[in-house]
Amino acid sequence: MLHAEIRIAGAVLMLGDVSEGPFTAPTALGGTSTALHVFVPDVDALVHAAVPQGAELLQPPADQFHGDRTAILRDPFGHLWIFLTHLKDIPSTDLRPGPADA
Repeated sequence: MLHAEIRIAGAVLMLGDVSEGPFTAPTALGGTSTALHVFVPDVDALVHAAVPQGAELLQPPADQFHGDRTAILRDPFGHLWIFLTHLKDIPSTDLRPGPADA
């Protein structure tokens, strides 16, 4: 089984290959009901690198009302990933989606 490890503030997140053992890929189940949100330094660069490696771009990078630039990708196993780059802090009183975001 192949896996990757990501360390965040002392915690280890392991990402594993779902092709072995008791694990089932979302593609085998017809989809997934979860998505992993990950903040990255440059969402545009990540998309530029991920798509040629087999990620499916579901939503291209775009600035959002909440102050982040986001993109949504599906990996070859069917997992959904929402990648974000923080652009600016928005006062909580202003955190209301516009008509296009509702």
